[in-house]
Amino acid sequence: MPRWAGPPPLLIAATVLGLLIAPAVSHADAGDSDPSRPAAAATLAVAEPAAPPVATPAATPTASPSIDGTPAPEPVEAPAAKKAPEIASRTIGVATFNQYVDLTTAEATADALALTARDTVSIVGWQEGFSAGPVYQRLVQEGWATKRYVATKGARELAVSWRKDEFALVGSALHKLADGVAEGSGLYPFGTRYALRVTLRDRASGEKISVINTHLPQRVENLDDPGTWNTNKNAIRASRQLDGLAGIWASAPGRWVVGTGDYNIAALADQRARNAGGIVSAYAGIARSSYSVLGFAGLLATHPTSKRFIDYVHVAAPALREGRIELLRQRTPRGLTSDHRPLLVRMRLS
Repeated sequence: MPRWAGPPPLLIAATVLGLLIAPAVSHADAGDSDPSRPAAAATLAVAEPAAPPVATPAATPTASPSIDGTPAPEPVEAPAAKKAPEIASRTIGVATFNQYVDLTTAEATADALALTARDTVSIVGWQEGFSAGPVYQRLVQEGWATKRYVATKGARELAVSWRKDEFALVGSALHKLADGVAEGSGLYPFGTRYALRVTLRDRASGEKISVINTHLPQRVENLDDPGTWNTNKNAIRASRQLDGLAGIWASAPGRWVVGTGDYNIAALADQRARNAGGIVSAYAGIARSSYSVLGFAGLLATHPTSKRFIDYVHVAAPALREGRIELLRQRTPRGLTSDHRPLLVRMRLS
C-alpha cells in the first residue's frame, strides 16, 4: 500500500475545526445583534472578563474592594434636605371657638365681634356655625374674610376666618371623614363629620399657612375613665375621623400648618392616658396641641359645664421642632354667651 504523502492528519483536523469556528468569532466581534444568534453571543459574553461594578452613591460609606482588587470609588454624600428659607419672624394669634348651635344670630354676632375685636387674634376656626352666615357677613365690615362650604348641613358648621390685611386666600378643601349617626340608630345622634382645610398667604412674607378645622362627635369620651373611649358608635366614628385628620395634616400645603377644633376629648386626660387612637396617639409626630407645649396653668376650662379642655389649637410637629413655629402663650377668654370658651394661642412664625 502506498504511504500517505499529504499533510499530517492532525494538521488537517485543526484546519477544518478552525474553518468552522472562524465565522462565529468574526460574526460576534462585528457586534451583530441578530436575535437568531443568542447562543453565540451569550457564550462570548461569558468568556469576556466582567467589568468592575459601579458604586452607587450612598449617604453612609460602604467601602469595599471591586472584583479586580482595586478600591471602590468613595461614596458620594447625599445632598442635605433643603431647608426652608429664613424669613423675618412675626407673631399671630390663632383661636378656636364653638359658637353653640342654639345661640340667636344676635348672640352669635356679639360673641364673634368680641373675639375678633382683640388685636391679638389673626385667624379663627369656628364650629357649630350652622346658621352663622349673617355673623360672617357682619365680620366683613370689620376687615375679616371667611371660608365655609354650605352645600350640606354637616359642612356648614365649619368655617375659618382671617384678617384680610394680614392674609389672602389661596385655596381650600372640604374632607368628609365620618358618617353621622341617625336618630333611632344610636343613643347620641350627630351629623356627618368633616374637616375644612383653608390655605392662606401671609402678606408679610409671601409664605403659606394652612388651617385645619374640625369637630368630633359628642359623647365619645368615657367620663368614668377620662381619656379613654366610650363604647358607642360615636366613639367608633370619632376614631375614624382622627385617622383621616392625620392624613390631612401630613399633606397640607404651606410653610406652617395649624389646627383648630372641638374634639370632645379632655386634653389633660388624653395626655395622661395616651389612649390608643386618641388625639395624642393619632397625631404622634404630626401635630402637637398648645396644651402639650404650654400646659394648663392660668387657663379656664373651654367647656365650663364639664370643666374639661376639649377645644384645641394644634401646630405641625415638624414646624415646631424646626423652629418655624414657636408657641408663646394662650388664653381662654371669658364673658361670651356660648357654652364654650374660645382658646386663643399666640405663636411666632418664622
